[in-house]
Amino acid sequence: MKILSNFLITIMIAFTALFAHTGLYGHSGKPRYHVIVDTDGAIDDLRAVTTLLACNDVRVLAIIGSYGTLTAEASANKSSNLLKFFHHEGIPVGLGRSLNQELPFWCGFAGSVLWGDSDSLKSISYPESTSLLNEVTKSYPQKITVIALGALTNIANWLTANPEKVQHIDRIIWYNEKNLKQGFNYQVDPDSYQTIKKLPIPLQIVSNDRSDLICDQPFLNSLDSAGSVYSSHLAQIQRQIELSNPEKQVHLELGDDLVPLFLTCPIVFTTADEKQPSSFTVEKNIPATYIGNLLATLLSSGVKADNRVFIKFPVNPELYKKEAAEILQQTIIDYGMPEWKSVVLTNEIHGHTGIYSIIGVKMGIRALEYFNVGVNNLEAITYASNQPPLSCLNDGIQISTGATIGQGLIQIDKTVLPIPTVDFSFNGHKIRIELRKEIAERIEADISKGVQQFGMSEPYWLYVEKLAYRYWKELDRHEIFNIVTSDQ
Repeated sequence: MKILSNFLITIMIAFTALFAHTGLYGHSGKPRYHVIVDTDGAIDDLRAVTTLLACNDVRVLAIIGSYGTLTAEASANKSSNLLKFFHHEGIPVGLGRSLNQELPFWCGFAGSVLWGDSDSLKSISYPESTSLLNEVTKSYPQKITVIALGALTNIANWLTANPEKVQHIDRIIWYNEKNLKQGFNYQVDPDSYQTIKKLPIPLQIVSNDRSDLICDQPFLNSLDSAGSVYSSHLAQIQRQIELSNPEKQVHLELGDDLVPLFLTCPIVFTTADEKQPSSFTVEKNIPATYIGNLLATLLSSGVKADNRVFIKFPVNPELYKKEAAEILQQTIIDYGMPEWKSVVLTNEIHGHTGIYSIIGVKMGIRALEYFNVGVNNLEAITYASNQPPLSCLNDGIQISTGATIGQGLIQIDKTVLPIPTVDFSFNGHKIRIELRKEIAERIEADISKGVQQFGMSEPYWLYVEKLAYRYWKELDRHEIFNIVTSDQ
C-alpha cells in the first residue's frame, strides 16, 4: 500500500507540474523553454518534433537536419514539410554536415514515412547549420536548450567554431541508449560526444529502458483524446504505418519523443547517478498509459486560447447573439479557439462586428502561427492608415497578436496601401502578409453594393454586419493571404 500511495503521489505531482507550467491555453507569450532542435529524420523524431511544436511552453527557434537515420538533406526536407503542414513556415531549417558512412538498414522505412502532406518540396537551399544557429542566437535574449535527437555532430561543430556561444546554452538534452556506446546516436559520431562532454554545458541523456513504452492502441487512444491537429497528425501517421504492414503489428518504441516530456515534466524521470553527463529514464512504477496521457496533454496544450482573465473562454451558444451562436461551433472547429476568441474580443472592443477588423484578426493569428509564437512577441507595421474602414484592420491586429499601442509593438505607417497589408517581424525575421487581391476586390464589391442599395443608413450597417459574419465563417486564414518573406 505504501508503494501504491507513493506512486499515486508521484502521478499527482507530475500532472500538477505539467498543468501549472504549460498553461494549456495556447502558445505562451513568455515560454519557459527556448529550444533549437537537431533531428536525423527518424520516425520517433517526427513525434518528438511535433510535440515540441505543439507544446504551449516551448518555443522552437530553429531545426537542423542531421546525418544519421537519413541524410542531412532528407532530414531537413522532412522538417520543412512538417512545418509547412502545421503552417509554421517561419521556423528556419538548416542543413547539417554530411558524414562519410552508410545509413542504417532502417533508413528506407524511415524515409518512406511522410512528415507532412508529401515529400515534394520546391528546390530549397538550406542555410548551413552553423551560420543559421549563429543568426538565430545573435540577438536572442533568453538562454537556449539544445535538443539533439540524433548525433551531436552539428552542435559540436557550432560550439567548437563559436566558443562564445557556450554562455548562451542552458543545457543540451540528447537522446541515446542508457548504455552509451551501444546507442546509435553515439555510434554515428563518437568524437562529437567527446567534444560536447568537455564543454561547460550540462549534458542530459534521455533513454527508454522499458519494453512497454510503445505506440500501441492505448497510445493511439491517448492521441485521439488530445483533440489537436498535432495529435491527430501523429495518430494518422501511425495508422498509415500499420495499414502498410497488415501482416504484423507495428508497435514502434517511444524514443526521442520522451525528450519533450523530460523537458517539460522531468519529475516522471529518474536518474541513477549525479555525474556529468547524467542519464535519465522514465520511472518504472509509472504505467505506460500515464506516459501516453502526459504526451497527449503536451500535444493539446498549444491550440487553446491563451486566457488572462477567463479560466475558460465562454463557448456556450446561449451567451451569444443569434448570428454568432449560429456559427460558433463550426467556426471553432474550422479555425480554432484562438481565432474565435480574438474575433469576439475585437468585435466587443471595436464597437461593431466589422469586416476589416475580422480580416485583421485572421491576419494576426496567421502571423503568430507562421512563427509559432504566442502574443506580445511580434512587431507589426500596418499600412492601413488611421481612416475607417481600412484602419479597422489595426484593431484586429492588436487584439490577435498583442502587438498593441500600449506595448509599443505596432506602428501605423504613413504609406497607405489599398489592400490590407501588414509587416510582422520576430527575432530579426520579417514577413509581409497581404490580403489576396481577389478577396479584397470581393469585399470592396460587396461593400459598394450595400452603399448603392442603402446609402449610409441604418440598413447599410446591418448589411455590413451580416457580411462580416459571413466572412468570419467562410474565410480561411490559410487561403486568403499572400505571405512574402524578406528573402523573396
